[in-house]
Amino acid sequence: MRAGDSGSAAPDEASHATLALRPPPANVLDIATLGQLTEELERLAVRPPRALVVTGQPHFCAGVAIEDHVPEKIDAMLGSFHGFLRAILAFPSPTIARVAGACLGGGAEIALACDLVFAAEDARIGFPEIGLACFPPAAAVLLPEAIGRSSAADWVLSGRIVSGREAEGRGFAARVFPRKRLDEAVTRFTAELAGRSRAAVDEAALLLRAPKRALFDRSIEDAEKAYARLAASPDLAEAIRRFRDRKKPDDGSR
Repeated sequence: MRAGDSGSAAPDEASHATLALRPPPANVLDIATLGQLTEELERLAVRPPRALVVTGQPHFCAGVAIEDHVPEKIDAMLGSFHGFLRAILAFPSPTIARVAGACLGGGAEIALACDLVFAAEDARIGFPEIGLACFPPAAAVLLPEAIGRSSAADWVLSGRIVSGREAEGRGFAARVFPRKRLDEAVTRFTAELAGRSRAAVDEAALLLRAPKRALFDRSIEDAEKAYARLAASPDLAEAIRRFRDRKKPDDGSR
């Protein structure tokens, strides 16, 4: 497969490879797309770049398709999504989430799985699932370790959306920039990494990531079981129905 045929760029030994989330503009991920993205990551890992940048245009990612949250699809959805997160957590080079626009729900969980988050000041980041009568399972596992238990509980239970600047203050984002400077900052940082010892950078990244990866492997199954129980509840079914109704165009018949 040629670079770019499926949304990812070929590794650049001088800098980085890019994994582009899709489909734009909101890059809401369904089960099939998650499988494709995981395969792309696994191909890139065979001959890893100096760094991997996970991105989306114009928004980072607005989450996983609501249509895949119904009981008959919930196991496949969680398996596909968490398989993608495992591929990020296992990637042999440093991983950087380049976050602009919406980074919500599953999108914020993808960013959380990366080693570093570089965000635009005006990015919108959060876990709004509680408003849809559900919760973010990967964030429930990983977010307390990243930003502290109390802050994680506040963020997940309130469903509040914060700016990139506030996400930096919470410890979620490593660096924040004006939107027009974000790409330049990511490129400059990956070029700096490429100028270091590759062995040292990769080993340090894997070691720094090891507690997060171990926590995910140890706890995600319990989170999936809790989510599967929730998927069978009338609360989630009603929330999905209301969400779909809000998305329907008003044709004047109601």
